Amino acid sequence: MGWKDDHMWICFPHSKTDQVGERNEPKSIYANPICPAICPILAMGVYLMSHSPDTRKLFPGGSQYHRFVNCLQKVMTLPERAVCQELQRLGMNKEDLGTHSIRKGAATYCTSGSTHCP
Repeated sequence: MGWKDDHMWICFPHSKTDQVGERNEPKSIYANPICPAICPILAMGVYLMSHSPDTRKLFPGGSQYHRFVNCLQKVMTLPERAVCQELQRLGMNKEDLGTHSIRKGAATYCTSGSTHCP
């Protein structure tokens, strides 16, 4: 993770399409001055100001996947939540959605829009 010119970059040691890590090309992350509510640079700044990461890990916990699954299940099981009400209105059940639906589903593909900076 680091900075280059006007953007933050991050490298992942391996990915689904590069299991060995041969390409290991940095991914660029740009600020969003138009909509600060979804600005990744601002979010990182707020996170670093409100948390004290240890020397080895920026984010705590051993399994981010299990933490996300637990949070998703909690949101889906509370009947008074707008999520449950909307799912019922659409004729869906909470079992119809999972982590794969959110991370790799068509909604993510359609809403991603662009990889270019603002």
